[in-house]
Amino acid sequence: MEKEEIQEKVKNLHLIQAWNHNFILKGGIETRPGEQTSHGKNLIKWQRIHPILEVVGLKNKIILDVGCNEGFFSIKLADMGAKVLGIDIDEHRIEKALFVKEVLNNSKVDFSLMDIYSEEFSALKKFDICLCLGVLHRVPDPYSVILKLTEHADIIIFEWKALKFGPHDEPFAYYTPGGYNDADYYGTQYWMMSFTCVEAILKRLGYMHFYKIDDPSFRRAILVAGRVYNPVFDLPDIILHRNRLKTFLSHTKRYIISVTKILKGSINT
Repeated sequence: MEKEEIQEKVKNLHLIQAWNHNFILKGGIETRPGEQTSHGKNLIKWQRIHPILEVVGLKNKIILDVGCNEGFFSIKLADMGAKVLGIDIDEHRIEKALFVKEVLNNSKVDFSLMDIYSEEFSALKKFDICLCLGVLHRVPDPYSVILKLTEHADIIIFEWKALKFGPHDEPFAYYTPGGYNDADYYGTQYWMMSFTCVEAILKRLGYMHFYKIDDPSFRRAILVAGRVYNPVFDLPDIILHRNRLKTFLSHTKRYIISVTKILKGSINT
């Protein structure tokens, strides 16, 4: 595929749905050019995830990338020696992932449009590792999603938008007050959970090994969970607790906002 053809295809796919991942393709063509500052974007997320994956070890591993989006991480894992299946429920994301796969001519990764609640997903074989990046805060029932993932892998790597306030070191979940995202249905946010909440769920499901990173400055937690041992579980956890004053002020602000809304409602009625 020539540079002009790639450039035209990138543009047309963008018109259907804006690119989420930034790939650098033939001739320096970028799918989402510009500096990335959000901790949820692929290049920043890769800087955090890549050192963990090197310790986990991916060579000859069979990996399931759930919620693969446009396939950036699936392709990166394949480049590290793994055989990868990336799945997503968004047909436009999968269309772009398949296009990038074709351009890069990567035979070690496949992509499929798939719902994790489908019979097709249940029929999947067991994988060595499951990757679940940026998913948990985008599903209405994270417990059932985690349960489904545990049926297919004994090691799962989670990364998600965790709580921006409150007790991260307690099993705490907060339902986001925003409505549905009409422009991006699958981008709608639901629950934000502390890493301890996700860990508690996994313990119930038989996972006994954990490695976790919770840095409030990133606002996104990373949790590697295993039923089986892996060298990554020997790494020291990176848990940076919030300043107690900031935590107190955060709770107080939300309390005042809630009381104000209640009082306004009483006055209006």
